Amino acid sequence: MIKSMTGFSRVERVSGPYHFRVEVKSLNSKGLNITSQIPGYLSMKELEMNSILQEYVKRGKIHLRVQIKFLEPPKVLEIDKNIVQAYHSMLEDVVNTLSLPEPVKLSDLLMFRDVFRMELSDEEIENVWNHFVPILREALEKLVEERRKEGERIAVDLKKILEDLLARVEKIEKYSDQIPALYREKLKEEVEKILPQDISVREDVLENHIAFISTKADIREEITRLRSHIKRSLELIESDSSVGLNLDFLGQEMLRELNTILSKSISVDISNLALEGKVLVSQFREQVQNVE
Repeated sequence: MIKSMTGFSRVERVSGPYHFRVEVKSLNSKGLNITSQIPGYLSMKELEMNSILQEYVKRGKIHLRVQIKFLEPPKVLEIDKNIVQAYHSMLEDVVNTLSLPEPVKLSDLLMFRDVFRMELSDEEIENVWNHFVPILREALEKLVEERRKEGERIAVDLKKILEDLLARVEKIEKYSDQIPALYREKLKEEVEKILPQDISVREDVLENHIAFISTKADIREEITRLRSHIKRSLELIESDSSVGLNLDFLGQEMLRELNTILSKSISVDISNLALEGKVLVSQFREQVQNVE
């Protein structure tokens, strides 16, 4: 079954000496666009992270947010003394310039976050990564499940639209059998308007002309292709693959066939049905924009 491109998942889990909070949000996109908000020490793992994401998601704008808390104090936290001294000098200048009564305190300096530096060893980073990957996969599995549920709802709407469209195509096919008779009636009316009543047109000439015009106005090929596109769309809706672009293309082709039918039609009934069909195809394509 098709999947939606929109979804959200969150997983919070303690694993080893770490507390993980992983959020994944997915929105519509023509391709796959991944952005991430992760701790700096995991930036070296970003390519591996994206590869894992691509195992679960083929299309969509994906935003990954990862928060990691160390449950045991890391041994790699340092204070950058040069930055502390620079901030201290700056604050002392402010105190002296403004003649403030309070001196610079340690708490003032600790407000600047960049005075702290955490440099994890490769071994520690690998340990964090090994605990993180199963939690990331769990979040992605939940996201896929959300997208699948939404996809099922979209599939119901798409099938209803295609059923309504097929019903109109069948009516168009029924009315198309009347096209030669309509042309005959219309042509006879035009001939009677132009020629005097005492002059008649040879019946065989009239029939040949009607046959020629009817051939040009024949819409059987368009009807056949519409049926084929509807059938293929219904097959793709049942697919587990990424078929959103294929469905959008089929929507374009169905619209093309309906426009051709409109350009050929002299029947009010066929024209009205084709217009209704165009509305349905527009609804179909609008829904398809959310399909992976």
